[in-house]
Amino acid sequence: MTTAEPSGPRAASRIRQSAREVLAERGYADLTVEAVAAKAGVGKSTIYRWWPNREALLADALAEIFKGDEIPDLGDTQAELRLAVDMTIDNYADADLAIAVPALAADLARSPELLASFRETFLLRKRDNIAVALRRGIDRGDLPAALDTGLVQDLWAGTILYRRLLSGSPLDDQLAERLVRLVFDASATLSS
Repeated sequence: MTTAEPSGPRAASRIRQSAREVLAERGYADLTVEAVAAKAGVGKSTIYRWWPNREALLADALAEIFKGDEIPDLGDTQAELRLAVDMTIDNYADADLAIAVPALAADLARSPELLASFRETFLLRKRDNIAVALRRGIDRGDLPAALDTGLVQDLWAGTILYRRLLSGSPLDDQLAERLVRLVFDASATLSS
């Protein structure tokens, strides 16, 4: 007698969790569908039923844990932006995630549809939520109307990833404060 392979949301969640575990154990380069299937206790066909390849699976697995929460309206632009920077730092505090994201993005660049899906599930929700907080600061008069909210986020994320992956400089409270302060200082300079 054979038992049916598990399917449905619970199996998909277990597969995504297994993908993250294999990533942590072996690293991005050695993450395979076979290893994830073995870890999850499913056949490769179950994985391929939901994801076309390892890149799509990993993008989905990482998106599940990537924080992209709305930034609450605290009535204080500086406090709201600090929450946004802290969320970005938290997303890259995990070494495996910080290493996997750029490697995954490079692999996905060969497939425009998968790259678009990755951006949609992994990045855009977070960026949209942070842009709302930046626009609230603009509406309050704390930030200039011409502020490029996308560029601000690129500067924050780029700095955090660079420090996490290359320079080894700390991702601490001082960095978060300085990144927020940078927006206010640059805004003051632009407004002068």
